[in-house]
Amino acid sequence: MTKHNLVNRAIKELIDRSRVTKVSDFEAGSWTHSGGAYQLVFDFEHHIKDKPPVIAVDELVKIILRSYEPGLTLPSVRVSGRMRRTLGSYTPAKKLISISSRLLALGDEGDIREVVLHEVAHAIVHSRWGERPTAHGKEFRSVCLQIGAKPRRYVDVRTDDWDSRIRHLSKCEYCHVWIVRKRRMKSVRCVCGIKLYPQSWCTVAPDQEGVAGDWVRL
Repeated sequence: MTKHNLVNRAIKELIDRSRVTKVSDFEAGSWTHSGGAYQLVFDFEHHIKDKPPVIAVDELVKIILRSYEPGLTLPSVRVSGRMRRTLGSYTPAKKLISISSRLLALGDEGDIREVVLHEVAHAIVHSRWGERPTAHGKEFRSVCLQIGAKPRRYVDVRTDDWDSRIRHLSKCEYCHVWIVRKRRMKSVRCVCGIKLYPQSWCTVAPDQEGVAGDWVRL
């Protein structure tokens, strides 16, 4: 099996573990009538999971490094919920690859593949040439061509529909029901009639791994 085939097999495993599909609001929660309007609410705590798994991403990185830079060892990939505009990054001082939780939850196979390969290319460049090369110079381009990544300064990932699949949750402090909104709001009215001013919101996306109605934290 070629190096590229090994990488592609690892990517498929990654997608199987962390891919998210579109789940309609009617499948994901329950609608309650209050004040002349219907509101989507959650009343099941166990249907909200932790961040997308990173085990398969680590395995993918190890396969690439074993094939192209066996002398380099990296710590476990960091999954960040704060990375919204940037989908991936590499920190040379810590030899650390960081990946956006949104990418793992909402990106498709090609998106995840390109971001992971792009950041591994940065790690390999740093391992071979230190701080001397420019960020996306000839050394970076040569490594990208070697490992099968696109030799670009950026990763072309379409995120147009991501916002439509994300929900923001806040729990009512009186009736303990999850209030669901498409965006964070300064004030909301719960189905119990109380007007709330949420101090924090939990951001989630529909999760394919479980039954309809499961969500994963971002």
